[in-house]
Amino acid sequence: MMSQVEGDEIMNCVPLGAGSAQAFGCFGGAGRIHRLMALASSLALMTGVAHAQSGAGHAQAADDPYGPREIVVTAQKRSEKLTEVPLAMAVVSAEELANRGATSVADIAAYVPGVAISNGGAPGQNGVVIRGLATSYNNSFNAPLVVTYIDDQPTGASAGGFGGARGGAYTLDLMPYDVEKVEVLRGPQGTLYGANAMGGILKYSLKRPDLKAFEARAGGELAHVASGGGLDWGLRGAINVPLVTDKLAIRISAYNRETAGYLDNIGIGRENSNSTRTTGGRVAILFAPSDRFDIEASVLAQRIRSDDSSAVTLVGQTGEPAYGRYTRSTKFAETYAQDAVSYALRMNWDLDFATLTSSTSYARMKYDQTLDLSGIRYVPSVPTALIPYTFINRVRKLTQETRLASPDNGALTWLIGSFYTSERPHEYNDFRAFSTYDVPLPAPNDILLLGTTPGSRNKYTEWGAFANGTYRFSEKFDLGAGIRYGKNRAKGCDEGFIGIYGNGGKYACQSRPWDGVATWMANVRYHFQPDAMIYGRIATGYRPGGGCDTCGNPLLGVPPTYDADTLTNYELGIKGLFLDRRLQFELSAFYIDWKDIQLRVTNAQGFSYPGNGDTAVSKGVEVNASYSLRNGLKLSGFVAYTDAKLTAPAPGVGGKDGDRLPGSAPWAGAVMVDYRGEIAGGLNGVAGIAYRYKASVDSQLAGTGQPFRMGAQNIVDLYGGVNFDKTSVRLYVKNLFNDRSYTGLTFLTDRTRPLFTPVQPFTIGLQLDQSF
Repeated sequence: MMSQVEGDEIMNCVPLGAGSAQAFGCFGGAGRIHRLMALASSLALMTGVAHAQSGAGHAQAADDPYGPREIVVTAQKRSEKLTEVPLAMAVVSAEELANRGATSVADIAAYVPGVAISNGGAPGQNGVVIRGLATSYNNSFNAPLVVTYIDDQPTGASAGGFGGARGGAYTLDLMPYDVEKVEVLRGPQGTLYGANAMGGILKYSLKRPDLKAFEARAGGELAHVASGGGLDWGLRGAINVPLVTDKLAIRISAYNRETAGYLDNIGIGRENSNSTRTTGGRVAILFAPSDRFDIEASVLAQRIRSDDSSAVTLVGQTGEPAYGRYTRSTKFAETYAQDAVSYALRMNWDLDFATLTSSTSYARMKYDQTLDLSGIRYVPSVPTALIPYTFINRVRKLTQETRLASPDNGALTWLIGSFYTSERPHEYNDFRAFSTYDVPLPAPNDILLLGTTPGSRNKYTEWGAFANGTYRFSEKFDLGAGIRYGKNRAKGCDEGFIGIYGNGGKYACQSRPWDGVATWMANVRYHFQPDAMIYGRIATGYRPGGGCDTCGNPLLGVPPTYDADTLTNYELGIKGLFLDRRLQFELSAFYIDWKDIQLRVTNAQGFSYPGNGDTAVSKGVEVNASYSLRNGLKLSGFVAYTDAKLTAPAPGVGGKDGDRLPGSAPWAGAVMVDYRGEIAGGLNGVAGIAYRYKASVDSQLAGTGQPFRMGAQNIVDLYGGVNFDKTSVRLYVKNLFNDRSYTGLTFLTDRTRPLFTPVQPFTIGLQLDQSF
C-alpha cells in the first residue's frame, strides 16, 4: 500500500499575532528569502491593524463597517435574507474575492464549510465535492454531483460517460471579476434545480447593468509564485453606461491573466512549463421600459490555455516526488485548452399577483487535452514509442426555464415553473504511436494496435415541471414543500474503436429509454426570535443515467447503459443573528442516504466503464460563524465534520463496506480575522489573516489497496490594502508558509507512479484598481 502523500520536511509552527485572535502558521520548505518576505508581510499587516485599532477605534464605533447588514440571496429562486433560507449555504462577496486575490473556484471555496475542490492539473479541470459526495479521484468520467450556475444559467454537461464531456471534472473556473457574489448551497437541490444537484449548487451572481449611474474601473495585478520563473500579471476593466436613464443601460467587462509557471519539465527540457493564459469578457444590456418589466441580454466568453500540466509524479510505495517537489518529466507537454461561450436572455414581468420570469440560454463549451501515455499503452515492437492520448470534448447546451412566483407578503408564498434542456456532447479520442513527436510509426503500429474513436456524438434531453410553496401559520412557524417531476433521455452514437479492441469503426448507438424522475422536499421553520430560527429539511436529488463509447461492445463485456443514482438528505439546523445582530451563526447536521451510486467499474476483461454500485451514507455537522466587533474587526470561521462511507461492497471498483468516499475529508476548518476602517484622514484600510485546515483525503476507495491518500492541508493566507478616493491598492499572500500538500490525483495511468497536483506554493501579489 502506498504511504500517505505529505511534505518531506518537519513543519515548525509558530503563533501569528497575540491575544484571543491568535492564528498559527508553519514554516516548511520555503527558502530563506520567502520566509523573510512572509514575515515582513505578516508583521506589516498585523502592525497596520494594531495601529488602525488604536488610532481610529473610536471613529469606527460610529461608522461600524462590519455592523449589522442584511445579505440577500436567491437560493430559492426568489430574493430573501440569508438567515431566512431553511438550508445550509454560504455567500462569498465581491469584496472578499478581491481581498483574497481570488482567481479560481478553488479560491472561492477555500473558506466555505463542507466544500472541497480536486484539481486535475490546469485551470478549469476541477471536481467539486460537497458533503463528501464523490466516487472517484476527480470524477472525470461521471456526470457532476454539483451544478454550477451563472445567474439562472446552468453550465456544463448533465450526462456522464465519455460522450458526456466529462462534466464531473470540468467545473467552470470563471474568473471572479465583475461578480456580485457567489452562493454555495449544500445538500441536494433537486426540486428547484433538477438533475445533478445532489451535492449542491455553486452559483455566480454577476453584476447587472445600472440604469442610473455611470461607472468605469480598471485594474492590474502582478504576482510571483515561489519556485516560479517570472511574474504573473493581469489586466481587467469594466464600464457601465446608462444609455437612457432609468430605461436602458449597457455593461461591458473584460480581463486577461497570464501566469509564468512554477513547475519544470525535465523530460522536454523546459523550465516553468505549466504557464497559463486566461482571457474573457462579458457584455450585458438591460432594458426596462417600465418599473414592472425588464429584459436583460448578455454574452459571456472565457478562454483558458495551459502549456503543460501542473501534476507531478510520485513513487507509489513511498509517496515521495519522483523528480522533485515541483519537477515533472514527460516526453511531450501535456497541454490543455478550454473555451466557453454563453448567451443568455432573462425577462422579469410584475403581474401584480405574481412575477413571471423567463430565462433562456445557449452555451458552447470545448475542452482539448493531451496526455502522455508513453510506456503505458506501448507498442511491443517499439517500446520507446511516443504515445499521446488526445481527447477533444465539445458540448452545446440549450436551456429554457419559465417560472411564476407569488409576492412574499402573504401567508402563502408559492412558485411554479418548467424547465427544458437539450445537450449535444461530442468527444473525439485518439491513441497514436510516434517514433518522434511528429513522425508516426508505420502501420500496423501507428493506429491499428492502439485504437481510436473517431467520433462520439451524443444527445441528452430533459424536461420538467416544479412547484414550491410555504405557508406561514404565524410569524414564528411555517411549513414548506416542493415537488418536481421530469423526464430525461440519454443517447450515444460512436464510430467505434478501429484498433484491436474495436469493432472496425462501425457506427453504433446505445440509448436509454425516457426515465421519469420525481424529486421532492419538505421543510419546517420555527423563529424563536425575529432574526433566528430552527429548521428541519428533507430533500432528494438524482443524477441521470447514460452510456459510454465502449458500452454495448460484446468484445469488451461492457453493459450498454447504466442507471441513475438518487439520494435523500435529512437535515436539522439553526441559523440567525445574535448578540445585537453582530453574531451571524449557522449550525447544520445532516444524514444523506445515497443509492445506486454511479462508479467507474472495471470488469473481468480489464476494461473500465461507468456503472452502478450499491449504497453509501454521508453524515456530519457543519458550524459557520462570524462576529463583528465595533472597532472594525470581524472574527469568523467554520468547522465541518463529514463521515462519508460505502455501506455495501462495490466489487466493480474494489470497494469494501466502510471505505471512505474519495475526496471526502473527515475534518475541515478555518479561522479568519479581518479589519476594515479608517487609518488616517480620508485613508481607509483593510487587512486580514486566515488559517485553514483540511484532514487527509483518500483519492480512491481504500478497498482497492491503493487509496492514494493525500496528506492534511495547513494553509495560511493574508491580505492588506488601502483605499483612498477612487484608488485601491491591495497586497495578498497565498500559502504563506508554503504548505506542501496536494489538491488532486490526476488521470491515473500507472498505479506505481501516480500523478498528483500540488497546492500552489507561496504566492505574493499586488493589485491596483482605479474607479472613474
